[in-house]
Amino acid sequence: MHTNHMKDTNNNFNNSLLGAQKEKLIQAIKKIKHEIDECYEAEKEAFVDALEVENRFEEIEREIRAEFQNLHRFLDEEEETDLERLRKERDRRVKILKEREKKIGMQSRDLEKAIETLNCKLREDDSPKLLKEIKELLKRCEVNFIRPPPIDSEIVFGQFVGPIQYRIWKHMKTSLYPNISTLTFDPETAHPYLTLSAEKNSVSFEEDKVLPNENPDERNPKRFHFYYCVMGSEAFTHGRHYWEVEVKGKTAWRVGVARADIPRGEMNSSSTLNGLWTLSLRNGSITACTHPKPTKVLSYTLPIRIGIFLDCDKEEVSFYNAVTMMPLFSFYIGTVLEPLYPFYNPCDTDEGKNCAPLSIFHPSL
Repeated sequence: MHTNHMKDTNNNFNNSLLGAQKEKLIQAIKKIKHEIDECYEAEKEAFVDALEVENRFEEIEREIRAEFQNLHRFLDEEEETDLERLRKERDRRVKILKEREKKIGMQSRDLEKAIETLNCKLREDDSPKLLKEIKELLKRCEVNFIRPPPIDSEIVFGQFVGPIQYRIWKHMKTSLYPNISTLTFDPETAHPYLTLSAEKNSVSFEEDKVLPNENPDERNPKRFHFYYCVMGSEAFTHGRHYWEVEVKGKTAWRVGVARADIPRGEMNSSSTLNGLWTLSLRNGSITACTHPKPTKVLSYTLPIRIGIFLDCDKEEVSFYNAVTMMPLFSFYIGTVLEPLYPFYNPCDTDEGKNCAPLSIFHPSL
């Protein structure tokens, strides 16, 4: 009796323990199923991401091919124009020479005919009549070769070839897209510490300027001011635009693109969050002014010119070493409802180390 009671107790205990463990198995299965669902979802997202990246690269490849096709088309048209000019000049010159050859040939046939006539008379039997006929015939057959005026047949190589690559390069300027934007600074947007050149294409920071109600002793010359800026004179809302900024000899600068509605005062932050897409040089390093923190830009040498390419249609702004055209950094700017302006900041003089001006560079072909 006691033994049976113990068995029942053990069975109840084992069943209870087993039920609890099975419940844990059920929960573990549910958890793993949830993890599997998340895994499937992540795998799906990864597949979509990979597909989007692949499609994006294919789109870029198509655009590169299209751009080169435009260049090939331009070069083909230039080649055909040059060859057509060559063919026309060749036909003109050959026609003149052929006409001269024809005139000489006609005289040659007249001379041969005169010889034949004289030979025929020479074969006739002697007679008093022949003597008279010979005298008359000699007068009629008195034919002389008149050489036509000489024609210049020299072909000047430089007239058709010459510096052909340089010439085509200059012609190519008309087919550039985007063409190089001719920009100037807008003096209305320049901080009073900044001085613009008469042509409005060069700006420098004036350390000795004192503003009204300003105590120069309280100025911090080492502070990296957003406020010391000037905007470009032209607003961009669509299309593609490219310009270059000369930064040679400077230890600090900041250039890029700004939204039209950015405040003109000093700001706690002056990154993409505030409507600024810029690159800056400070302490020997180039950084992209991204949010929430700047991104260091890898550049083996400090550029002396910065190229800025704004593609309003693709909502991107890209920066290049304008001498080598190596890309430095690209921003995706997204949809911007305000016009965009070129942005320039020569920065302070850095205790005399950064006195060189910031200049808009106009490449010439």
